[in-house]
Amino acid sequence: MPSPAGSLRIGVLQAIAACFAWAFAFIGPLILSDWPGLAVAAGRYIAYGAASLLTLWLLHRRGQVQLRDAGLWRESLLLTLFGNLLYYALLSVAVQKAGYVMPTLIIGLLPVTVSLAARWRQRRPITLRYGWALLLILIGLWLAQVPALDALGSLHTTSRDERIGWLCAAGSTLLWTVYGVMNAERLKARPGVSGLQWTSLQGTAALPFALLLFAANQPDAGHDGADWALFIAVSLFLGLVTSWLANTLWNLSSTRLPPSLLGQMIVFETVGGIAYGAIWTGAWPAATVLVGTAVLIGGVIVALSERQPA
Repeated sequence: MPSPAGSLRIGVLQAIAACFAWAFAFIGPLILSDWPGLAVAAGRYIAYGAASLLTLWLLHRRGQVQLRDAGLWRESLLLTLFGNLLYYALLSVAVQKAGYVMPTLIIGLLPVTVSLAARWRQRRPITLRYGWALLLILIGLWLAQVPALDALGSLHTTSRDERIGWLCAAGSTLLWTVYGVMNAERLKARPGVSGLQWTSLQGTAALPFALLLFAANQPDAGHDGADWALFIAVSLFLGLVTSWLANTLWNLSSTRLPPSLLGQMIVFETVGGIAYGAIWTGAWPAATVLVGTAVLIGGVIVALSERQPA
């Protein structure tokens, strides 16, 4: 069994890997820009739900999971609606209407919102070291997204679609703040439930809603076989890697890290989103983006140096 320090390191690595997998969620809607944002979200969660259903069936056959706990299913359903379906539906619309830069900035506030919400729930005071960590994260976000912040200064010149996109991104940030805190709390309250089972329960609970969402947002008839092949490929990657694998890693990390520290790990989703966006657009990040990324990581390092509760 790893030592407390070893467990902390493992939890940090699991959280970082989860965030880099999650970051692809910003690029998926751009790759599928000809598809409705809600259809992209539905495709992701159909793939996630199918993989989760198969996983639960295999775990049940091995006697490793109990599927008759109604309370567990209720919690999984509520959490998956907040942190998966509704969150990503809003994010997909935000990216398609406003591009990936501003939504990345707004979603980038999650390390602060989740960490502060978790701290408040734990009744923990704001220490000087914790305050410095949050300040560095905010400065890093600002530096990394200077062009987007410049756009805020000329709000009257932005289009209606862009403003809708920003509102959707803000809504998704609120939903995932609630999800991030409650998911960690409920998982720790059920020590007999593994991270893999918790992930698969939520994915399975999302499946019927994802099917209904896709049925209600059918794409037009103009898509040919190649378009459908791309949609299926991206949906599978989003469902299997960006959802199933990433969520499992995050849930495993949730059992090793205190929620307020776990929240700050989400900076790596912003780092990944910036990196993937640069690769997709073929544009090398500006110097401010690189400096901002370094400051973001510095903020996490400061947070890690704070004495953690037992």
